[in-house]
Amino acid sequence: MAYAGQRVAFGAPIAEHQGVSFPLAESAMEVHAAHLAGLNAAMLLDRGERAIKELSMAKAYSVEVCLRAVDRAIQTHGGMGLTNEVGLVHAYNTLRIINIADGTNEILRRTIFQQLARGDLDL
Repeated sequence: MAYAGQRVAFGAPIAEHQGVSFPLAESAMEVHAAHLAGLNAAMLLDRGERAIKELSMAKAYSVEVCLRAVDRAIQTHGGMGLTNEVGLVHAYNTLRIINIADGTNEILRRTIFQQLARGDLDL
């Protein structure tokens, strides 16, 4: 957000262009939804529920959202986003590792479906 407000192109900060502002807004919405999914899974666990489906949903969705958000941040920064100075490439690589750890998103989707098929239809 700070860079988009500072970087000027075509006579205005790039944050004023829809091509930059809309993807950043989309990332904010998705990160908020992922945060709430994690809080929901934690709440269920605190109540003593197994929350297998909700944990799988929260992990798969959160990692995908973060990958998209970092990709959008790289795009917003342009060439600078690919430098070590900003740290976005390191964040993206770390997220790719997290995407595989504790079960790939494909395995998590299979787990989600299995829970649904067993009758766990609460959303």
